[in-house]
Order: sequence, then structure tokens, then C-alpha cells
Amino acid sequence: MHPETPRINEKELKLISDLVYRHTGIRLGPEKRHLIELRLGKILRNEKIPSYEEYYQRVISDKSGQELRRLLDALTTNFSLFFREKQHFEFLKELLQKESLRKKTFSIWSSACATGEEPYSIAITVLETLNPSIYKVEIIASDISTHALKLAQEGLYPPESLKGISPLLVKKYFVKEEKVLRVKNEVKSLVKFMQINLLSPPPWKEYFDVIFCRNVMIYFDENSRTKALENLLQALKPGGYLILGHVEAFLGRMIKGLELLKNSIYRKRDETEGSRNR
Repeated sequence: MHPETPRINEKELKLISDLVYRHTGIRLGPEKRHLIELRLGKILRNEKIPSYEEYYQRVISDKSGQELRRLLDALTTNFSLFFREKQHFEFLKELLQKESLRKKTFSIWSSACATGEEPYSIAITVLETLNPSIYKVEIIASDISTHALKLAQEGLYPPESLKGISPLLVKKYFVKEEKVLRVKNEVKSLVKFMQINLLSPPPWKEYFDVIFCRNVMIYFDENSRTKALENLLQALKPGGYLILGHVEAFLGRMIKGLELLKNSIYRKRDETEGSRNR
């Protein structure tokens, strides 16, 4: 840590943690002390703010909400890998192949997309599975962090984040630019980015065929998890699929209306199926 970075005391830790929790549902416990000092300490140093409490007062007194957005961006931006948890993309490919026999449009939501690796992995899976001139696929990618969304829209990635991709796919869907790789426009054009808080009611009702929500709810407490899952369920079509992170696989059991299909993949019950089959 930078020698000029102030240390955060217990009172300040609670103030910051409670603020983040109220707006995101993410609980930053004492074990996140170093992360908070690392990410917020830079702001304090650059702007010569003497303490975290003073910074907190600045954030809550800013009526524009800009300081709050900056704080949340600093503490909630996560970085990922392409094709993380590959089984989920294999499942998506099989599902698209099967469903393409009876329908021509698909809607997929990457609901905690961080810096874009997940939605672009979804888009590449789509391009490798379906002919875009025949099938219409809409991919919505959302995150609470405006900073993460900006990075996602730029579509520039260090080579190490592409460890999960075969060299053939890298060549096909990325352009090399000095020390980074840029996602090609044919991939980008499939993805629309939006800022969404998972604890707020979603702007869609029973709209998506598949929702990815992976490796974010592990940071929520039980109440926030339940609320987020209920919101996701609202946006999922009956018979649609919710894909959680492997470490979160147990969470879908908290919500009525979801049935476990395979590890970390749930299907929303379609109440009309029973009556059709009678």
C-alpha cells in the first residue's frame, strides 16, 4: 500500500460499509478493510482528503450523486475471464441448438457483467452456434458500476483474460492492438450495455430466455440475495433458465418457482406446461 494512504478505523469502516450495503446489498465486512483502503485510499491521496470520515461526508452531501457513483465504482468493479465456468457456455450452446429448431429469436441477460468478459463470451457462443442472418439474438449486459460498463463498452482486454479461449476463436473475434486485444464489432454489435441495480425491480417482465447472474450474490447477505433472485425471476420467461456461479449453486433453492436442472443451472417453472400435457 502507498505510504501516504490513511488507515481506516472501525467507525469509518462501518460508515462506508453501511453506505455500500444500502445502495448495492453488498456487505463489506472487516475482512475487506484492505480492499477499501486500496481502492478509496487513492481518491483520498489524490484529493488530499485527510480521513475516510471526511470523504464519507463529502459523498453523502453531494446532491448530484456523482461522488456516490464514484465510490460504488471503486468498490464494486470486478474483473473476470472469458468463458469462466465453461460448462455454462456449453449448456447455452446446446440450448440454442435445440431451441433454434422451433424459434428464431432469443433474449439473454448478463445481469452482473462487470467489465464485459461474460456478455462477450455469450455473444461469441451465439455466433459459433447460430447464423445471425437467420436468428435474432438480443444480449443485454448490465452492472451497477458505470466504470465497469465503460470498460466493457471499450472492449479492450489484456491477453491473460483470454486464457479460456482457443487461439482460433481469439483470431476470429479479436484484433491485436499493441499490448491488448480488441473485441471485433460483430461481437460488440450483439451486446447492449445498461446500468442496473439487481436490488431494484427490473425494467422487464418475463422477457428473457436465459439470465446469467454469476459470482455476485456471494457478496450479498440473505435478504439482498432473496430480493435479487426474486427480481431476476420476474424478468425470466416461464420455462427460461437462470445460471448462477458454481459457488452460488445452492442459492436458487431459496426461491419458489425455480427447479434445479443441473449444478448451478435452474429452470423457471412454466405453470401452463401441466395443463397442456393433460
